[in-house]
Amino acid sequence: MSATAMSQTVAQNVQSEEHNTALEQLFRRIGQLSSLPSVAGRILQVAADGESNASDLLQVVSLDPTLAIRIVRTVNTSYYGLKNEVADLKTAISMLGFIEVRKLAMTVYVARLCEEQSSYRGYSREGLWKHLVAVGTIARMVSQVLQREEPEEAYMAGLLHDIGLLLADQYMHDKFCQVIDRVEDGAETDGVEREIFTFDHTDLGAFIATQSNLPERIVTAIRYHHRPSEYQGSERGLLDIIAVANYLASQKNITSLGVQHIPAPTDVVCKSLDLHKQRMAAIIEELDGALESAGILASI
Repeated sequence: MSATAMSQTVAQNVQSEEHNTALEQLFRRIGQLSSLPSVAGRILQVAADGESNASDLLQVVSLDPTLAIRIVRTVNTSYYGLKNEVADLKTAISMLGFIEVRKLAMTVYVARLCEEQSSYRGYSREGLWKHLVAVGTIARMVSQVLQREEPEEAYMAGLLHDIGLLLADQYMHDKFCQVIDRVEDGAETDGVEREIFTFDHTDLGAFIATQSNLPERIVTAIRYHHRPSEYQGSERGLLDIIAVANYLASQKNITSLGVQHIPAPTDVVCKSLDLHKQRMAAIIEELDGALESAGILASI
């Protein structure tokens, strides 16, 4: 190895170590995202465990009575259109099913993280929340139309794909505002974040997902949703669905930072999903209905 190559390798290792140290320090600061490793983390673990059942979910959600009450209240909204009112979580699970209530529990939890108002220039936490739900709902619809991946897992990945932005806003707010300044001036989000934070929001989101023991395919979707062409692994279906959903939400001006800057799906993504014109047309036809559902769900 030449001296130049060796020095570059050393520099990359140092940068990687700094990057990981920065993430670990932030994760310790977040601690309450021991909110993800507490009730929400347990919900995610239930979601990831193929052998978990309704009783497991009931036990976990019951640890947070406020969460349970809010889930029951949401079940009784027009979104579900139930003829008979649900009075308790156990009944909700029996009527809607384990998978639907699991999705709702995680949606309600992330909604709680977004409740405290925060806004700066074109960004608002409420806008980010609507973007998260929209991408999750669109991803679920895309999964169904293409008959690729598990629709509810696609929803989960979409709901969490920009969780790193939410955490950066909450725990690094001043630097987060610096990022927004630069992005609104036309800079690329990921590059600016790496310059200011030493990592970007996809790194942070993937780090949190890994700490929460989410399946690797969800971690991958979070980490690479802005740059799917960089992923070299074999399980890219969920990642590509999130990339498409993120683009479609942005096209409808439902954005994460208040700036419309998501490029169209690459040839790599379209080829992976066999996303030809007729299939995209079918997705576009379903888009407004999906967004209507997302709007109702985002109001919980």
